[in-house]
Amino acid sequence: MKNIYLIFIAMSVFFVLMVFLRIKKTRHIFSSGTDRKNLLMTLAGKEYSVTRKESLIQNILKSISNQIESIKNVFIVDSLYDLIKRVTVPLGVVLIAQIINVNFFNFPSLPILLSLTPVSYILWYKILLKKRKKIFEVDFTESISSINGAISSGRTFLQAMEDYSKNNNNSLAKEFSVITRRLNFGDNPEVVFLDSWKHYPYKEYYFFIVAILLNINSGGRLREVLGKLQRSLASNTAMEKKMLTLTSEMRMASKITGAIPFLFLVLLKFISEDNFNFIFDDPKGNILLYYLLGSVGFGALVIKFLMRKI
Repeated sequence: MKNIYLIFIAMSVFFVLMVFLRIKKTRHIFSSGTDRKNLLMTLAGKEYSVTRKESLIQNILKSISNQIESIKNVFIVDSLYDLIKRVTVPLGVVLIAQIINVNFFNFPSLPILLSLTPVSYILWYKILLKKRKKIFEVDFTESISSINGAISSGRTFLQAMEDYSKNNNNSLAKEFSVITRRLNFGDNPEVVFLDSWKHYPYKEYYFFIVAILLNINSGGRLREVLGKLQRSLASNTAMEKKMLTLTSEMRMASKITGAIPFLFLVLLKFISEDNFNFIFDDPKGNILLYYLLGSVGFGALVIKFLMRKI
Protein backbone atom coordinates (compact mmCIF):
# COMPACT_ATOMS: atom_id res chain seq x y z
CA MET A 1 0.00 0.00 0.00
CA LYS A 2 2.88 2.34 -0.65
CA ASN A 3 0.88 4.35 -3.18
CA ILE A 4 -2.27 4.66 -1.10
CA TYR A 5 -1.30 8.16 0.10
CA LEU A 6 -0.99 9.43 -3.45
CA ILE A 7 -4.31 7.85 -4.39
CA PHE A 8 -6.26 9.53 -1.60
CA ILE A 9 -4.52 12.87 -2.17
CA ALA A 10 -5.26 12.71 -5.90
CA MET A 11 -8.93 11.88 -5.24
CA SER A 12 -9.24 14.78 -2.78
CA VAL A 13 -7.63 17.27 -5.15
CA PHE A 14 -9.80 16.08 -8.02
CA PHE A 15 -12.99 16.40 -5.97
CA VAL A 16 -12.10 19.87 -4.67
CA LEU A 17 -11.29 20.97 -8.24
CA MET A 18 -14.68 19.76 -9.49
CA VAL A 19 -16.48 21.58 -6.67
CA PHE A 20 -14.53 24.78 -7.32
CA LEU A 21 -15.25 24.74 -11.05
CA ARG A 22 -18.93 24.04 -10.44
CA ILE A 23 -19.30 26.85 -7.91
CA LYS A 24 -17.40 29.26 -10.14
CA LYS A 25 -19.63 28.40 -13.10
CA THR A 26 -22.99 28.59 -11.35
CA ARG A 27 -22.25 31.78 -9.37
CA HIS A 28 -20.49 33.73 -12.09
CA ILE A 29 -23.54 35.76 -13.08
CA PHE A 30 -25.07 36.58 -9.70
CA SER A 31 -22.01 36.59 -7.43
CA SER A 32 -20.14 39.58 -8.83
CA GLY A 33 -20.49 41.89 -5.83
CA THR A 34 -18.79 44.92 -7.35
CA ASP A 35 -20.94 44.95 -10.49
CA ARG A 36 -24.11 44.46 -8.47
CA LYS A 37 -23.10 47.23 -6.11
CA ASN A 38 -22.50 49.59 -9.02
CA LEU A 39 -25.92 48.82 -10.45
CA LEU A 40 -27.67 49.16 -7.09
CA MET A 41 -26.03 52.52 -6.52
CA THR A 42 -27.06 53.63 -10.01
CA LEU A 43 -30.66 52.59 -9.41
CA ALA A 44 -30.64 54.51 -6.16
CA GLY A 45 -29.46 57.63 -7.98
CA LYS A 46 -26.01 57.64 -6.39
CA GLU A 47 -22.79 58.46 -8.16
CA TYR A 48 -20.61 55.37 -8.11
CA SER A 49 -18.72 55.75 -11.34
CA VAL A 50 -15.25 55.89 -9.77
CA THR A 51 -13.53 52.60 -10.38
CA ARG A 52 -10.19 51.65 -8.90
CA LYS A 53 -7.91 48.89 -10.00
CA GLU A 54 -7.29 46.33 -7.34
CA SER A 55 -4.23 44.14 -7.14
CA LEU A 56 -4.35 40.39 -7.45
CA ILE A 57 -3.78 39.97 -3.72
CA GLN A 58 -6.69 42.32 -2.92
CA ASN A 59 -8.98 40.39 -5.27
CA ILE A 60 -7.93 37.11 -3.68
CA LEU A 61 -8.49 38.47 -0.17
CA LYS A 62 -11.89 39.84 -1.17
CA SER A 63 -12.85 36.51 -2.70
CA ILE A 64 -11.76 34.68 0.45
CA SER A 65 -13.69 37.15 2.60
CA ASN A 66 -16.85 36.68 0.52
CA GLN A 67 -16.50 32.91 0.70
CA ILE A 68 -16.03 33.02 4.48
CA GLU A 69 -19.11 35.23 4.75
CA SER A 70 -21.09 32.72 2.66
CA ILE A 71 -19.92 29.81 4.81
CA LYS A 72 -20.78 31.74 7.97
CA ASN A 73 -24.29 32.45 6.70
CA VAL A 74 -24.80 28.74 6.03
CA PHE A 75 -23.35 27.28 9.23
CA ILE A 76 -24.14 29.96 11.81
CA VAL A 77 -27.72 29.63 13.07
CA ASP A 78 -29.67 30.96 16.03
CA SER A 79 -30.09 27.62 17.77
CA LEU A 80 -27.04 26.23 19.57
CA TYR A 81 -28.23 22.68 18.91
CA ASP A 82 -28.43 23.28 15.16
CA LEU A 83 -24.99 24.90 15.19
CA ILE A 84 -23.43 21.92 16.97
CA LYS A 85 -25.20 19.51 14.62
CA ARG A 86 -24.02 21.32 11.51
CA VAL A 87 -20.42 21.36 12.71
CA THR A 88 -20.26 17.79 14.01
CA VAL A 89 -22.18 15.85 11.33
CA PRO A 90 -19.19 15.70 8.91
CA LEU A 91 -16.93 14.63 11.78
CA GLY A 92 -19.39 11.82 12.57
CA VAL A 93 -19.29 10.66 8.96
CA VAL A 94 -15.48 10.63 9.02
CA LEU A 95 -15.51 8.70 12.31
CA ILE A 96 -17.90 6.07 10.92
CA ALA A 97 -15.78 5.72 7.79
CA GLN A 98 -12.67 5.31 9.93
CA ILE A 99 -14.34 2.61 12.06
CA ILE A 100 -15.35 0.71 8.91
CA ASN A 101 -11.83 1.05 7.56
CA VAL A 102 -10.20 -0.26 10.74
CA ASN A 103 -12.55 -3.24 10.98
CA PHE A 104 -12.66 -4.30 7.32
CA PHE A 105 -10.13 -2.64 4.97
CA ASN A 106 -7.14 -1.65 7.13
CA PHE A 107 -6.14 1.28 4.93
CA PRO A 108 -3.72 3.83 6.44
CA SER A 109 -5.74 6.06 8.75
CA LEU A 110 -3.88 9.32 8.18
CA PRO A 111 -4.55 9.76 4.43
CA ILE A 112 -8.20 8.83 4.95
CA LEU A 113 -8.58 11.47 7.65
CA LEU A 114 -6.73 14.12 5.65
CA SER A 115 -8.75 13.51 2.51
CA LEU A 116 -12.17 12.56 3.83
CA THR A 117 -12.50 15.40 6.37
CA PRO A 118 -12.41 18.32 3.87
CA VAL A 119 -14.45 16.34 1.35
CA SER A 120 -17.16 15.62 3.94
CA TYR A 121 -17.31 19.28 4.98
CA ILE A 122 -17.56 20.42 1.34
CA LEU A 123 -20.37 17.96 0.65
CA TRP A 124 -22.16 18.97 3.85
CA TYR A 125 -21.77 22.64 2.96
CA LYS A 126 -23.29 22.05 -0.49
CA ILE A 127 -26.19 20.15 1.10
CA LEU A 128 -26.84 22.95 3.60
CA LEU A 129 -26.51 25.55 0.85
CA LYS A 130 -29.09 23.80 -1.30
CA LYS A 131 -31.40 23.38 1.70
CA ARG A 132 -31.04 27.06 2.58
CA LYS A 133 -31.90 28.03 -1.00
CA LYS A 134 -35.07 25.89 -0.97
CA ILE A 135 -36.19 27.35 2.36
CA PHE A 136 -35.55 30.84 1.01
CA GLU A 137 -37.61 30.20 -2.14
CA VAL A 138 -40.59 29.05 -0.09
CA ASP A 139 -40.35 31.90 2.43
CA PHE A 140 -39.68 34.52 -0.24
CA THR A 141 -42.67 33.51 -2.34
CA GLU A 142 -44.85 33.68 0.77
CA SER A 143 -43.40 37.06 1.75
CA ILE A 144 -44.00 38.57 -1.70
CA SER A 145 -47.61 37.41 -1.57
CA SER A 146 -48.07 38.81 1.95
CA ILE A 147 -46.41 42.17 1.20
CA ASN A 148 -48.30 42.57 -2.06
CA GLY A 149 -51.58 41.88 -0.29
CA ALA A 150 -50.79 44.38 2.45
CA ILE A 151 -49.89 47.06 -0.12
CA SER A 152 -53.14 46.38 -1.98
CA SER A 153 -55.06 47.01 1.24
CA GLY A 154 -53.47 50.43 1.68
CA ARG A 155 -50.40 49.72 3.80
CA THR A 156 -47.05 51.24 2.89
CA PHE A 157 -44.14 49.07 1.87
CA LEU A 158 -42.34 49.44 5.21
CA GLN A 159 -45.54 48.67 7.11
CA ALA A 160 -46.09 45.59 4.94
CA MET A 161 -42.56 44.32 5.60
CA GLU A 162 -42.95 45.00 9.30
CA ASP A 163 -46.26 43.12 9.39
CA TYR A 164 -44.67 40.12 7.71
CA SER A 165 -41.71 40.15 10.11
CA LYS A 166 -44.03 40.24 13.13
CA ASN A 167 -46.36 37.49 11.89
CA ASN A 168 -43.62 35.04 10.88
CA ASN A 169 -40.64 33.51 12.62
CA ASN A 170 -38.36 32.45 9.77
CA SER A 171 -34.94 33.80 8.78
CA LEU A 172 -36.32 36.01 6.03
CA ALA A 173 -38.78 37.62 8.46
CA LYS A 174 -35.88 38.45 10.77
CA GLU A 175 -34.01 39.95 7.84
CA PHE A 176 -37.03 42.08 6.94
CA SER A 177 -37.24 43.20 10.55
CA VAL A 178 -33.62 44.39 10.38
CA ILE A 179 -34.33 46.21 7.10
CA THR A 180 -37.38 48.05 8.41
CA ARG A 181 -35.62 49.00 11.62
CA ARG A 182 -32.60 50.41 9.76
CA LEU A 183 -34.79 52.30 7.28
CA ASN A 184 -36.85 53.78 10.11
CA PHE A 185 -33.61 54.95 11.72
CA GLY A 186 -32.76 56.82 8.52
CA ASP A 187 -30.07 54.62 6.96
CA ASN A 188 -29.53 54.87 3.22
CA PRO A 189 -31.82 52.40 1.42
CA GLU A 190 -29.15 51.28 -1.05
CA VAL A 191 -26.74 50.44 1.78
CA VAL A 192 -29.42 48.62 3.74
CA PHE A 193 -30.56 46.51 0.81
CA LEU A 194 -27.00 45.85 -0.33
CA ASP A 195 -26.13 44.49 3.12
CA SER A 196 -29.27 42.38 3.04
CA TRP A 197 -28.42 41.01 -0.40
CA LYS A 198 -25.08 39.77 0.97
CA HIS A 199 -27.05 37.49 3.29
CA TYR A 200 -29.24 36.18 0.46
CA PRO A 201 -27.21 36.38 -2.77
CA TYR A 202 -29.96 34.95 -4.96
CA LYS A 203 -31.24 36.34 -8.24
CA GLU A 204 -34.86 36.42 -7.03
CA TYR A 205 -33.93 38.56 -4.04
CA TYR A 206 -31.78 40.79 -6.23
CA PHE A 207 -34.73 41.49 -8.56
CA PHE A 208 -36.82 42.30 -5.49
CA ILE A 209 -34.21 44.79 -4.29
CA VAL A 210 -34.00 46.38 -7.75
CA ALA A 211 -37.78 46.86 -7.81
CA ILE A 212 -37.77 48.48 -4.37
CA LEU A 213 -34.89 50.85 -5.16
CA LEU A 214 -36.47 51.85 -8.44
CA ASN A 215 -39.71 52.61 -6.61
CA ILE A 216 -37.89 54.65 -3.97
CA ASN A 217 -35.87 56.56 -6.56
CA SER A 218 -38.41 57.26 -9.29
CA GLY A 219 -41.76 56.08 -7.96
CA GLY A 220 -44.05 53.64 -9.70
CA ARG A 221 -46.67 51.04 -9.06
CA LEU A 222 -44.92 48.76 -6.63
CA ARG A 223 -47.93 46.48 -6.28
CA GLU A 224 -47.90 45.63 -9.98
CA VAL A 225 -44.16 45.05 -9.98
CA LEU A 226 -44.38 42.71 -7.00
CA GLY A 227 -47.30 40.92 -8.63
CA LYS A 228 -45.26 40.30 -11.77
CA LEU A 229 -42.33 39.14 -9.65
CA GLN A 230 -44.60 36.73 -7.78
CA ARG A 231 -45.91 35.25 -11.05
CA SER A 232 -42.37 35.00 -12.36
CA LEU A 233 -41.25 33.11 -9.24
CA ALA A 234 -44.14 30.67 -9.60
CA SER A 235 -43.32 30.16 -13.28
CA ASN A 236 -39.61 29.59 -12.56
CA THR A 237 -40.42 27.09 -9.82
CA ALA A 238 -42.70 25.13 -12.12
CA MET A 239 -40.10 25.18 -14.91
CA GLU A 240 -37.35 24.01 -12.55
CA LYS A 241 -39.46 21.11 -11.31
CA LYS A 242 -40.24 20.14 -14.88
CA MET A 243 -36.54 20.27 -15.79
CA LEU A 244 -35.60 18.11 -12.81
CA THR A 245 -38.29 15.61 -13.75
CA LEU A 246 -37.11 15.38 -17.36
CA THR A 247 -33.45 14.95 -16.37
CA SER A 248 -33.94 12.76 -13.29
CA GLU A 249 -33.39 9.50 -15.17
CA MET A 250 -30.15 10.69 -16.74
CA ARG A 251 -28.80 12.11 -13.49
CA MET A 252 -29.63 8.97 -11.54
CA ALA A 253 -28.13 6.75 -14.24
CA SER A 254 -24.87 8.73 -14.17
CA LYS A 255 -24.65 8.47 -10.37
CA ILE A 256 -25.31 4.72 -10.38
CA THR A 257 -22.82 4.15 -13.20
CA GLY A 258 -20.13 6.12 -11.35
CA ALA A 259 -20.78 4.25 -8.08
CA ILE A 260 -20.74 0.72 -9.54
CA PRO A 261 -16.90 0.41 -9.82
CA PHE A 262 -16.38 1.51 -6.21
CA LEU A 263 -19.16 -0.74 -4.91
CA PHE A 264 -17.63 -3.67 -6.80
CA LEU A 265 -14.22 -2.81 -5.32
CA VAL A 266 -15.68 -2.92 -1.81
CA LEU A 267 -17.48 -6.17 -2.61
CA LEU A 268 -14.21 -7.64 -3.87
CA LYS A 269 -12.80 -7.34 -0.34
CA PHE A 270 -15.32 -9.91 0.88
CA ILE A 271 -15.51 -12.10 -2.24
CA SER A 272 -11.82 -12.40 -3.08
CA GLU A 273 -9.46 -10.77 -0.62
CA ASP A 274 -6.39 -11.91 -2.59
CA ASN A 275 -7.50 -9.98 -5.65
CA PHE A 276 -8.36 -6.99 -3.47
CA ASN A 277 -4.86 -6.97 -1.98
CA PHE A 278 -3.40 -7.44 -5.46
CA ILE A 279 -5.07 -4.23 -6.65
CA PHE A 280 -3.72 -2.15 -3.75
CA ASP A 281 -0.38 -3.83 -2.97
CA ASP A 282 1.00 -5.05 -6.28
CA PRO A 283 2.37 -2.46 -8.77
CA LYS A 284 0.57 -4.22 -11.61
CA GLY A 285 -2.65 -4.14 -9.63
CA ASN A 286 -2.18 -0.42 -9.02
CA ILE A 287 -2.55 0.09 -12.77
CA LEU A 288 -6.11 -1.23 -12.54
CA LEU A 289 -6.81 1.11 -9.63
CA TYR A 290 -5.41 4.09 -11.52
CA TYR A 291 -7.51 3.15 -14.53
CA LEU A 292 -10.61 2.95 -12.32
CA LEU A 293 -10.05 6.38 -10.79
CA GLY A 294 -9.08 7.95 -14.11
CA SER A 295 -12.02 6.56 -16.08
CA VAL A 296 -14.58 7.46 -13.43
CA GLY A 297 -13.09 10.93 -13.02
CA PHE A 298 -12.99 11.56 -16.75
CA GLY A 299 -16.58 10.34 -17.08
CA ALA A 300 -17.69 12.66 -14.28
CA LEU A 301 -16.07 15.62 -16.04
CA VAL A 302 -17.78 14.72 -19.31
CA ILE A 303 -21.16 14.48 -17.60
CA LYS A 304 -20.59 17.82 -15.84
CA PHE A 305 -19.70 19.38 -19.18
CA LEU A 306 -22.79 17.97 -20.88
CA MET A 307 -25.07 19.08 -18.02
CA ARG A 308 -23.37 22.44 -17.36
CA LYS A 309 -26.48 24.43 -18.38
CA ILE A 310 -28.96 22.25 -16.49
